[in-house]
Amino acid sequence: MGKGINIDKVLAGGPDSDEIVVNEFTEESAQEFRDKVLNVAKHDSQEPIIVYIDSYGGSADALAKMIETIDEVPNPVITVAIGKAMSCGAILLSHGDMRFCGPHSRVMIHEVSGGAAGDVHDVKADAKEMERLNRHFIGLLANNCKIKGGYDALRKIIKDQDGRDNYMDAEQSKKFGIVDGIGLPRVTKVHMYQIDIAPPKAKLRIQQKKPKKKSETKR
Repeated sequence: MGKGINIDKVLAGGPDSDEIVVNEFTEESAQEFRDKVLNVAKHDSQEPIIVYIDSYGGSADALAKMIETIDEVPNPVITVAIGKAMSCGAILLSHGDMRFCGPHSRVMIHEVSGGAAGDVHDVKADAKEMERLNRHFIGLLANNCKIKGGYDALRKIIKDQDGRDNYMDAEQSKKFGIVDGIGLPRVTKVHMYQIDIAPPKAKLRIQQKKPKKKSETKR
């Protein structure tokens, strides 16, 4: 986070025809997300990219691909919860350079979950990897939300909820630090001009001609 960004103000607006909306976190949706984001960056590296999130969550690998795409482009990225941003959706929401939540939307965070199958060695390996993913993404969420104590502090907050899903409305999401504002963003283009100090102009010395005296006529 921290790329330069110009926002007019938070207004009741809406996505346009070229909107980027994340509904799922799958291999296919992650690649579609990447294609759209890179396409904008290719045409204008300064144009703010608005990402609307309306998702129950999904694959952590797809989330990783989307986050890395955001970090890759120079464009400021604005994330917006429109409807719901849960699980992976909440983490993606927190990763924008500027983050918004619709006034009627909700956000949900929890620890990484999954299942394991196979023999005892496979189960142990999967459990170890799940713990690593949990530390990584919960730590990232804690960092994005500027939670003191990082991963350990955020995990304790989640554990205080008995490890269950932690739901938040727009106001709670802002207080938690997942978003910066409530409402939908509208980006206004601003013309920028750079003014430098020009070198002093050379002074031209203009020698004024003295007026000729009128000749006297002798009578």
